Amino acid sequence: MNPLERFENPEIKGRIPHSMLGKIVERMKYVNKGVRRTEVAANLKYPPFYIEPFLPLAATKFELGKYGALYARTIPSLTTSGVKILVQISAPLVALGLPGTIHAVIAHEFLHYLDFVRRFSRMDSLAQEVPTSLFESSYADADHIFPSHMVFKDKALVRLLEKKFHAGFVDNRLNKKTEEQWIGKGLPTMTVALETNTTRIPISVLMKSTFDPMVTMKIEDLEKITIGRAQKG
Repeated sequence: MNPLERFENPEIKGRIPHSMLGKIVERMKYVNKGVRRTEVAANLKYPPFYIEPFLPLAATKFELGKYGALYARTIPSLTTSGVKILVQISAPLVALGLPGTIHAVIAHEFLHYLDFVRRFSRMDSLAQEVPTSLFESSYADADHIFPSHMVFKDKALVRLLEKKFHAGFVDNRLNKKTEEQWIGKGLPTMTVALETNTTRIPISVLMKSTFDPMVTMKIEDLEKITIGRAQKG
């Protein structure tokens, strides 16, 4: 798929200045390098991804006026042939993030991708407890994913992930630039309510879904290692 396909919509293109659009296109090289780096580090293929022109802002009814930028999300999509897992990368991350930050976010979403494949393959219930605060959700984000050091052989990438996602995603520089150069200038945003941000996939859809066999084999190996360590501990 063309990662920039959403920007071909005339209405969307008209809401983003040419200078910002040019920056997004020019900096796609960092996205592509991040995807390739993740693939090499995991020895697996990255899922389909695309750049989202609208910056998703997470909000909760329990914290009025508080928003958190969702710079990337891993999203299951229902199709006629089953569930398809996509990685959504926000335009501000591409335009304003440092290369290392972009790589870290891309690799982190790959961990979520593995978790979705694991649960979908086993047809686990996907109903999750809904975080009641943005602070809580930053920790819940990492509850179910495999540790990065088990998935990636790139030690520098693992250190980068541990730094950026030590307590939820932390990048004050990116947050400031996004506030000033994207939100502050009225560029496209959309609000995502955490209270409704749940995923429920019908069993009938899961039954006809297929996933990369190399990914499912990797997940089985990771689970065996996890179980073995737990038994020894």
